[in-house]
Amino acid sequence: MKSPSGIDDIAITDSEDIAVSRSQELCDLIIHFTPQQKTDDFYKWLKEFSQYNIEYPRNKEIHDVLAKSLKEAIRLFGERKTFADMLYVLDELYSLYAKSFESEYMSEILAEAYAVAIFYLRGSWDIEGTSTLLKRLRDLLKNHPKNNKIAVQYAKSYSDAINRFCSDRHNFTCDKLLFELRMFANKTKDNESIQYEFAQALTSVIGTFAREERFEELERVLNELRQIASRFPKSEKIQLLLTRGTILSSLADNSAE
Repeated sequence: MKSPSGIDDIAITDSEDIAVSRSQELCDLIIHFTPQQKTDDFYKWLKEFSQYNIEYPRNKEIHDVLAKSLKEAIRLFGERKTFADMLYVLDELYSLYAKSFESEYMSEILAEAYAVAIFYLRGSWDIEGTSTLLKRLRDLLKNHPKNNKIAVQYAKSYSDAINRFCSDRHNFTCDKLLFELRMFANKTKDNESIQYEFAQALTSVIGTFAREERFEELERVLNELRQIASRFPKSEKIQLLLTRGTILSSLADNSAE
């Protein structure tokens, strides 16, 4: 049977099946991309992969597998500390998301990718770059306000940034990030996952405040940590953070003696 273009429908189906199969292979190649392999190999695979997505724009399987591959590539380049490549791939993933921004799956993939990029970018002490990615993640959450997975990635990204930028007297950045995360956490007090990330952030700054003898701020965040722990008494992870925060706070007492 001929299609309107004169090409056999069976041939079209076979070609698309081959493209799907090859996309899975390319995904495996990218996911198992080793530190010894050349970056050129990745871009060769990405070019082929992207072509399949262009040829079959309505094939959800190719689209989703490509998104998954790009997310994993962000992690790979982050581990290599090749941040230009990491941010380029992140832009490619955003372009893919922009074509299907109503997709919850794509939104969650992009949120996780932002969180991964922020985690690795903090190693470069790039405050401006980190702030830009946090803003993008905030905008993504505004577009999907009821998506808990995106909300948790948002809180996690702030926690990771605070852990990095509050460790060595980056006080203005530290205060700004902590204030923004506190505002978000105060709106989601019943969400254990988000409260855990907030507790992580509070624990990170407790050690810094103790070393710097910032007693009023130290007592405030320690009280916040206690309040979170009181709301989630069965959460072992949060209870452990309270124990750790209490021990870290004792550094201030010792230094005052």
